[in-house]
Amino acid sequence: MPTKNDTAWQNYIQHAGLQLDGRTHVVTARDLARIANREPRLLTKFNTPAQIPTVLRQAGYCLVAITNGEYLLFKGNIFAPVRKCPAYADFIPRTIFPLETFGRGTGECEYLDHAFNAGLISQFTGIDQLYLTIRGRERTKPFDFSMKASNLTIHIEGVQIETDAGYEGEQDIALVEAKIGTPDFVNIRQLYYPFRHFSQIAPGKRVRTLFFAYDLAAATYALYEFAFQDPNVFDSIQQVNCCAYSLVARVSYRIDELLDSRLTIPSEITPQADDLNKVLELLTLINSGQNTVNEIADYFVFDPRQSHYYGEAAEYLGLITRERGVFDLTPRGLAFITTPPDKQQLAAARIVVSSWIFVELINRARRKGYFTVDDIEQVITMTRLPDGRQRYTRSTIGRRRQTIIAWVRWLTQRFGVFTYEQGRYRLV
Repeated sequence: MPTKNDTAWQNYIQHAGLQLDGRTHVVTARDLARIANREPRLLTKFNTPAQIPTVLRQAGYCLVAITNGEYLLFKGNIFAPVRKCPAYADFIPRTIFPLETFGRGTGECEYLDHAFNAGLISQFTGIDQLYLTIRGRERTKPFDFSMKASNLTIHIEGVQIETDAGYEGEQDIALVEAKIGTPDFVNIRQLYYPFRHFSQIAPGKRVRTLFFAYDLAAATYALYEFAFQDPNVFDSIQQVNCCAYSLVARVSYRIDELLDSRLTIPSEITPQADDLNKVLELLTLINSGQNTVNEIADYFVFDPRQSHYYGEAAEYLGLITRERGVFDLTPRGLAFITTPPDKQQLAAARIVVSSWIFVELINRARRKGYFTVDDIEQVITMTRLPDGRQRYTRSTIGRRRQTIIAWVRWLTQRFGVFTYEQGRYRLV
């Protein structure tokens, strides 16, 4: 199904008569808003290649901001792959006393501050003394750069950039772009524009570009360092270093150590949202005031129907309520987002294990010694609409079954509460 961005860009391309045949085009925010009838900031936000509107992606086009309110539409690439990090290290905080006021939210900056306060940024960069000196929005100084693959030279001036955090040392400046989840790509512009801007502000220091990702499901902070072989070439980017830091040691639990009947909520919902990170990131958006279906769809840049799926999964876990397209945090949801990062994974595990579907699967395993994928499907089939009809169709059951399997695997791999052999899940 086309997203709102797909439809808006298709309309704009047709109305403006643009030929996507290799030529470049300057697009203004004013024209985008007028013709496409959608906010330019939503039409130009691409965090992954999949978010590029279909009409542009099929033609191999993308765009970058060139001035305040103007974009260059060109044939080329603006993404760099984030290669999964093979290096892992235990995360040992350097704080000399507990930070009791920390953990007041689950946004990127909160996790990044935790990593900085605990000494992780210093450990990764090898810079002992760093000071937080950069955060928030500002406009770039003018500079030129080339895109080698597209054979373009581009002039930039006054483009708004937003830095999640910038740390200054005696000889270095470390700029950090932060994301929740495990991204496969980074938009090069998010690293390159701040890199060029602050290289002009502090020409005597080495500016380093870092990408920070928090994976709640794995309880890790991952740091990646990117460098530009030629500072004047946008697509000379390379990933030069990375490390994933475990927030907590892996500990196996018996099911009774996680199961809490106080967390079990009677429900007829079965979730359809494999990405538990994204389900929990939804709480951050709601807490910040972005609490409607359309606002959530705009943030993740997906169809509003997917907002319902993620909202439904969060409601299934008792973390939010939904009414007429508006989401609100429950007391459990508020408690979760104020849980310190090193305790959130365990808190999430208790909530998942104690949800009604898992309670039913655990009861089946206790009766016959195991449960199977067929048991998962049978439990989903049990759910009914208010009029007594079966809630989910055959194709829908398959998609929701896949979500439960993904969550079971997470509990198996991270907490050892189940073992799996020959198609059977057994309790530990």
